[in-house]
Amino acid sequence: MGLTLRRVYDSAVFTLQDQHLREISLLATGLNYELVSLSGTVDDTARFLGLKPTLDTEAIFNLLKDTMRRDPLIYGASVAFEPFAYHNDLRLFAPYVYDKDMKRLDLTSVLGDYTSGRVQWYQQVKTSGHAFWSEPYFDSGEGNVAIVTYAVPIKNGDTFIGVATLDLRLDLLNQRLAARMDPSRFMIMSPSGRFISHYDPALILNSGLVEMSASLVNPLFQQITSHVMAGDTGMGVVNNLYLDGSIVPGNLWVSYTPISTTGWRLATLASEYDLIAPIRAQIQVALAGLSLTIALTFVLVWTMSSRLTSPIKKLEAAVSEVARGKLDTHIENIRSTDELGRLSLGFNRMLKNLKKQIELQSQQETAQKLVERELQMARETQKSLLPTEFPPFPDRKEFELHALNQAAHHVAGDFFDFFLVNPKTLVFVIADVSGKGMSAALVMAVTRTIVRDLAQSGRSPGEILQETNERLRDSQKGGAFVTIFLGSYNISSGKIIYANGGHVPPYLIARNGSVTNIGDATGTIVGMLEDQEYRNAEFTLKTGETLLLYTDGFPEARSSAGEFYGMPRIKTFLQKHAQNNCLELCGAAIREIANYQNDNLADDVTLLALKRLNAGPSPATLLTELLNPKS
Repeated sequence: MGLTLRRVYDSAVFTLQDQHLREISLLATGLNYELVSLSGTVDDTARFLGLKPTLDTEAIFNLLKDTMRRDPLIYGASVAFEPFAYHNDLRLFAPYVYDKDMKRLDLTSVLGDYTSGRVQWYQQVKTSGHAFWSEPYFDSGEGNVAIVTYAVPIKNGDTFIGVATLDLRLDLLNQRLAARMDPSRFMIMSPSGRFISHYDPALILNSGLVEMSASLVNPLFQQITSHVMAGDTGMGVVNNLYLDGSIVPGNLWVSYTPISTTGWRLATLASEYDLIAPIRAQIQVALAGLSLTIALTFVLVWTMSSRLTSPIKKLEAAVSEVARGKLDTHIENIRSTDELGRLSLGFNRMLKNLKKQIELQSQQETAQKLVERELQMARETQKSLLPTEFPPFPDRKEFELHALNQAAHHVAGDFFDFFLVNPKTLVFVIADVSGKGMSAALVMAVTRTIVRDLAQSGRSPGEILQETNERLRDSQKGGAFVTIFLGSYNISSGKIIYANGGHVPPYLIARNGSVTNIGDATGTIVGMLEDQEYRNAEFTLKTGETLLLYTDGFPEARSSAGEFYGMPRIKTFLQKHAQNNCLELCGAAIREIANYQNDNLADDVTLLALKRLNAGPSPATLLTELLNPKS
């Protein structure tokens, strides 16, 4: 309803604007016809005198009086002859009839020699040879009124013999326009912009549109002023214009059009609020009628629904009892066989089934809480198997180490581990067990124990993986397998001896920020096939370089659109964070993967970062080496 009324209002405003502009154009056309008619009277006088320039004096005054009777707007009419053009012994003669009392005089007694160039209307007509409308001026002679003069040449054949004029009273013109234009503000400007007519009579002759526009300091109104003075026809809308000492609220319509005969410009200022008032009143009546209709409809619907819903109240009361937890509620005395009766019977059956379902659900929730508690205990147990203190070796300044394990479910199949087998050697391992959940967590715990026990015996990484493969295959019967990257790091030299059992190769981040893969597989997956051989390989970690080990949960992370994170993104990420320490690098990587998957991990993610630092061995290490040179 509101949208419809708004469209009606906007359409009405558009229609009113068009109608208002057409009314202004019609007013200008009507005023133009009036001025054409008045100027035609003077044209006829000029043509008549051109044919009979020797008409006697009394006849000329009577001719001017006839002109005066044409319209109350005419203040005066005159004829001004060239020297000796009227009579051979009379140099200048300018008969003039003025005022409503038809006073008469010879303008030479007031103007003197009007042929000298001082009298604008005479000199301009004589020079141009064409009729014209003068600029508005104040007649300070006999009349003391504001007038505008229409002057036309008198010619005997091709000889210029004088000028016939017509003076219009601007005060009467202003009164006539005020009666036609109420309630709009109106103004008529001469070609130079001076006010010929204005809704504030005090401004006539004393100001102009250009001065008014400059004083308002409104760019939009100034733009409209330029169109008015150019003689265009149109309309502009100005909002909250400061006018006549106060702000006109809302929109102000500025309509303008030229008056072609005189070259004048007609403009009006109309308040949209005032012009649209009748439409607002109609809309208010429509709103009142529609509101009454809605109110009556509401009363009717409420009355009918009260009768129809009384049987429902019993059912509603029963539902309220159930909502408060009283499942023993029962609807009694069901006699109706209609929809409400069937609904009541269905409600009773529903309550009976609901009680059974709640009992079953309670049992399931109890079992589920038990499982969740056991899973939480399993996760805590699994966390206890992984190193938790970072930095792990605070007294060792030769390297930096950090690792993270983020499970997709309660427990994870990924794990990492690291430990010193002697002061010079750090063993580190990262592994990914196939599958998820409790079974993967159990295999992870077994694998971690086997690797740690074998590493303490001093075996090489390849030998450790080979023995681990056999033990896992025997214990799991090939039911699960593990990918393992196992490395032995010489802290002093930076040399890493490793064996890779089917695990994704780690990344090496150089000091200059370049990122490369290193540590390709030296054997197959662990725990699946018997009699597998795992080779040892080696590379050296230079000062300032970082080795990042990770599980496949990193590259195989999927976005909501199903797109893998992928190796190229990992490489770009590592280049961006190449200067980070191990703690910052691992933390940023976990946040990156979590954000990529909207905090919904699809697979376990484990990271281990090792960075070689430019630092000598700690005092404790030097003391140990001195006491035990063989180590």
